[in-house]
Amino acid sequence: MPSNYSSHLDNVPGIKIPCLGFDQEEKALIIDWNSGGRMRTPTDSKRRIFHESKIKGDSGNPAFLIFNGKLVLMTVWTFGGAGGGTPIAKHISDINDMIATADTRAGVSTNYTVTEADFSPNLNEPLKWPTFKYLEGKIVGNLTKTRTMAMDDKGYIHSLGYKSDMHIVTDTLEDSIERKESGYKGFIGNVKASDGNTYFFPAYSNSIGKLNRSTGEITLEEKFGSCPQIRSGAEGANGIIYMPSYTRTLKIYTYNTATGEINNFTPPKPTTGGFFSSFGHIWGAASDKTGQIYMPPALNSSVAKIDTNGEFKYLDGPPVNSGVSGYSVKYVGATYVESVNKVFCLPRTGKTILVINCSDDSYEEIDLPADYLKVANKNKNFNGFLAPDGWLYSAFWGDTKCFRVNPHTYEVQWKDYEEDFADGKPTVQEGSGIMSPGTGFSTCALVKEYDVYLGLAGTSKAVKLEY
Repeated sequence: MPSNYSSHLDNVPGIKIPCLGFDQEEKALIIDWNSGGRMRTPTDSKRRIFHESKIKGDSGNPAFLIFNGKLVLMTVWTFGGAGGGTPIAKHISDINDMIATADTRAGVSTNYTVTEADFSPNLNEPLKWPTFKYLEGKIVGNLTKTRTMAMDDKGYIHSLGYKSDMHIVTDTLEDSIERKESGYKGFIGNVKASDGNTYFFPAYSNSIGKLNRSTGEITLEEKFGSCPQIRSGAEGANGIIYMPSYTRTLKIYTYNTATGEINNFTPPKPTTGGFFSSFGHIWGAASDKTGQIYMPPALNSSVAKIDTNGEFKYLDGPPVNSGVSGYSVKYVGATYVESVNKVFCLPRTGKTILVINCSDDSYEEIDLPADYLKVANKNKNFNGFLAPDGWLYSAFWGDTKCFRVNPHTYEVQWKDYEEDFADGKPTVQEGSGIMSPGTGFSTCALVKEYDVYLGLAGTSKAVKLEY
């Protein structure tokens, strides 16, 4: 293991790096890396099949990371349970000194030293695209089935209905979908809150949906006299969820996760932008690491922000146009990328990507590739996601094409998954079960470790992307 491994390996709760460890019976067992030379018991059911706790007599056996097909020594066992030992990476110079001392005492010169693995990325090797997979099970119907995805602690994804009663459960261990007998409707978007619940936003409902992630229980809290037309939201400071409306007169609804109290306020209209400045519609919100919330425009040309004190303002800067005008929806969704401290907003009908710098509140628009725009459907994306490979991806909407952007370099690439959606059938319609592209090939997305699950829209089969 190289001494600079921390510069290359992400150790976050959602990413569990698998390792290979041996015991006294020379069995090759799977463990998850925790940090340094410490491991943790796998939570993935497939990995647990090949896992055993370390016991007396296992000491001294090695644990490896597999990188580019080669074994990289991490530690040798000293502790039991999942396993742990002295991290090799932190004692490379000590080991080299021991080798030199042994050579001197033996009167030989082996010139042996520890060889550190090189975890630097190969910049000449093109980044692979994720593998497409259909989940088991079908849910038919010529309608957009869901625009929400929320996962409980047992690995089940709950998707509530859009304009029809639906409760779709995705089993991420078995990779299957099932429609429950009792459903819910009227929801678009959701936010994973810090209080242990995930909240579903009411677009065509008077209630907020609430998933208790520890129990998997879903409840409704009736909070509105009429449908508030909410499409998005984000948790800001002090446990307050801010939810902008998708209406001409913009309203910001607030939900206090501690008290359940609902409030709202009407921000001022932008002072620039002409006729469409009066169209306050917002369909996207993301909070940065400090609790500031950024919201891209859907129809007007101003970027909105709510600071940690709950104060609303429009950012100073040039008009946001995304290469479209009129009633074309520019941006849907917003994703915060902590490594660059920026919010990325992918377009629905627009031709650019909006990037907001959370450090200074500046923003810019990045052009999508011309060759992609020539062949892409007008409705390019429903809601993007930050993938396990560190790039931001669009979620399939009006067609089978997907684009991705590198948040560090702004490089944009794209790929058509038409053959994957067709699934060996003569047409995409036959393979996917979609009856009308207007219902969407997918909607939202949920990232789980190295996989991404896409929300079921107009197709009868749900999609998983494996990284």
